[in-house]
Amino acid sequence: MTLLHHPTPTTPTTPTETPHTTPLPPFTDTLFHCLPRADQRKWAHLYVEALLRTPGKKSPRRLAESVSDSPTASQALHQFVNASPWDWMATRQALLRRIARTGAAVTSWTLAPAFIPKRGDHSAGVHRRFDPLLGRLSNGQLGLVVLAMGEHGPLPVDWNLYIPRGWTRARRSKARVPDDISGPLWSQASELLGRAPLWHPGAHAPVTAELSWLPDREAFLAQLVRSERPFVVEVPDTVRVLPGAVPSVNWPTLTVRQILMGPTAAGEDRQHVLSLPVSLPGPSSGHVRLRLLVRRRPCGSTRTWLTNMVDRRLPELLPLMRQPRLAANVVDTLNGDFGLQDFEGRSYPGWHHHTTLVSAAFAYSRLRDRPFPDGDGLRD
Repeated sequence: MTLLHHPTPTTPTTPTETPHTTPLPPFTDTLFHCLPRADQRKWAHLYVEALLRTPGKKSPRRLAESVSDSPTASQALHQFVNASPWDWMATRQALLRRIARTGAAVTSWTLAPAFIPKRGDHSAGVHRRFDPLLGRLSNGQLGLVVLAMGEHGPLPVDWNLYIPRGWTRARRSKARVPDDISGPLWSQASELLGRAPLWHPGAHAPVTAELSWLPDREAFLAQLVRSERPFVVEVPDTVRVLPGAVPSVNWPTLTVRQILMGPTAAGEDRQHVLSLPVSLPGPSSGHVRLRLLVRRRPCGSTRTWLTNMVDRRLPELLPLMRQPRLAANVVDTLNGDFGLQDFEGRSYPGWHHHTTLVSAAFAYSRLRDRPFPDGDGLRD
């Protein structure tokens, strides 16, 4: 599809840079060289630049005004994101390669939710859901994001948009949702977590997450155990487990809350974190050894985690236990400063294009001051 008239960018064309800052054009060239047409690569650069430069709400009009004086720029940006065909997966893979070439290792892959309020019923995946920020049921989309954690800080690198089972074929067709996007929420989350590590040398880094938002979390946990990937995930105390180092299949399952009320949870830990042997119920979990980690607060409340990294010392696990909260802070920043919630299109491809561009803008804001070992060789 042919884009509209190309505007002439205003001056300056890039965010303020220091002598030690990677310029934006080489960075976007690296990420978007896979786009087949020069006009697409140009609009990708302008969209990322506009996300970095535009204060407040990131509507197409305001984005266009920050990088162009053309009256058609707003419509052209909107068309580039919503209608122009380009491969968002290839761009995300390029972003991960760019991260890898900074030399900073990925220490974990963190899964986090992104609740995006919507007024209407036509945007891809929109449904009524409990919004933890509003504290009530609201209309919106549920995005899932995987962040690469490391010395570079948390960087959002891959996304899924949850499509509820109740979405009819007609609604899916109108929003251009592919037929193979289906299944319960836990399976869509698992599919996302399995994808990004395949594109990066840190494939075996642990998985971290906070799972209170995931209604089918026990199915997700069972799949995580079967995958044999190392993980440390925070869970609510309603999750059911089998207590003991070598549990019997005949033992009754207990909630974490019930275990914490029992005698096995008595006593103080020097690290203020209690560690108990458990496993997941059900034959599919194989009774893999897990550890239940419990942090008691002075106010009397507790936070609980499950991990299959049973041979790791607690000081090694503590940073992993903190990472989901860092990821939640990044999602808040994407909403407030990078326009994650400001996408005005309704299509499934448009949503993925927008989140990919948001990831690119955020990554540039975090990586531009990091030394790059290959000089100006940013292109893969």
